[in-house]
Amino acid sequence: MTRLAFASLLLATACASTSGHGPGDAGPGAPPPPVAYGGEILHLDANDRGFQRPQLDDEGCLGEALRRTPGAAGVENKVRFAVLRDGSLVRFSYLQPVTDAQRLAIETAFAACRWNPGLAPGGTPVAVWVIQPIKVLAAEPSVYR
Repeated sequence: MTRLAFASLLLATACASTSGHGPGDAGPGAPPPPVAYGGEILHLDANDRGFQRPQLDDEGCLGEALRRTPGAAGVENKVRFAVLRDGSLVRFSYLQPVTDAQRLAIETAFAACRWNPGLAPGGTPVAVWVIQPIKVLAAEPSVYR
């Protein structure tokens, strides 16, 4: 019991004597410390947001492109692909089997949209794997035809 009380007293004393900042922190408002990324040291500025995942340039583009592509109707799957540094898409794979017609329709729909590549903490574009779930409802005849 005395060992536990002594350890608690030491911990309380140590916590009371620190300022709440880690070693090397200059306090609030100071620039963030350098970060090691991929073997190199990056010096981040105050408004850096760190790693960013690839994103569609227009959020509604993929859904619209899949709806317009007739071969993708009725597909529910997860698509894995890589977004390269220039925003191009490569190496598609699927969680569940798809026919060749469905694969061609899905890859055509994905390529029809513009993708912004992922960014490393320093702001340089990097290639990143993406897993995107898709669900395309079966094509229904239009009431206006």
